Amino acid sequence: MIKSGMKNQNENNDNYLTIILDDGDEVVYCVESAFKENSIKKAILVSADGKLRDSKMAISRAGNLRQRIYSEPLKIKQVSGEFNKINDDYFGDVNISLEKDPIHTVSGALLKGIADGEVTIRFKIIKDLDYQPNNTKTMVKEKIIQETVKKEPKPMIIA
Repeated sequence: MIKSGMKNQNENNDNYLTIILDDGDEVVYCVESAFKENSIKKAILVSADGKLRDSKMAISRAGNLRQRIYSEPLKIKQVSGEFNKINDDYFGDVNISLEKDPIHTVSGALLKGIADGEVTIRFKIIKDLDYQPNNTKTMVKEKIIQETVKKEPKPMIIA
């Protein structure tokens, strides 16, 4: 285990990073530490499981951006976000939905959050494509074009 419970879940597949936070760990600090320790330049937040307490969130209501603090433990319902390393700093956001009860949820950008019990956060690591001016670049372009071209729909059989 690495500091703060961070570890690679699949040693044979380095495309994912799973961070396990212990009770009392601060989410944003631990994520940034994990990225620095593993030399990650770009990642997408895939999933999170657990509860957060003392959560500080930026919430938009009626066109106004407000900060709210939720001191009680709230269950993580859904997450998304993208992180990029520019020079020595990390930029990104954690868009999160927290469940207050089965009917009410709170959604916004997470500014601060403390793990309440064990929290598991999973990232998909995006590898940089090495730029090579030879034929590799055109092959990558051709592959992207083939994947994005509309395909003919299959004919419908009406009985």
